[in-house]
Amino acid sequence: MTGAIGSRRCGGGLRFALLAGILTFATGCGRSPALEWGLESPRAVAEAVVAALDARDVRALERLSVNEQEFRQLVWPRQPAARPERNIPWEYAWKSLAARSRHQLKGRLSEWARGQRFTVVGLTFAGETTDYGAYRVHRRSVVTLRDAAGRLETMRVFGSLIEQGGRYRVFSYVVD
Repeated sequence: MTGAIGSRRCGGGLRFALLAGILTFATGCGRSPALEWGLESPRAVAEAVVAALDARDVRALERLSVNEQEFRQLVWPRQPAARPERNIPWEYAWKSLAARSRHQLKGRLSEWARGQRFTVVGLTFAGETTDYGAYRVHRRSVVTLRDAAGRLETMRVFGSLIEQGGRYRVFSYVVD
């Protein structure tokens, strides 16, 4: 009965192969978790944020940023604060970041000129870019805008962007 599923020789191998297949599937074939979606460039993110600010669309602004699941699965495991000896739960870090980001976003909305339409001219980063392996964070964004009269203005409309696989999202609205 060599080669039969019920034999000792193949049974163990089959069970091992099934287990290995399940583990590979469950862990995403060894890849890091991914952002749910992202835009194709930092400028595209800036344009989407400015359009949502112009529309005063809080839900759109929240959708443009990293969500709780992405933070827990992708971001947190690679953060220095996540090391076991630091003893900081991811939930605490997420709630702190989300609350600060939400607070800054509300402030940005209250300061944003009603009816003022801006066009994004450019985006730069005045801070460092940190590579965490599975993703990169671009800090201290500076957006150059043109108003309806043609005047240029630079603003910090969001704090940082996260990049993964050539796709971008707002990491945080915290501007410090």
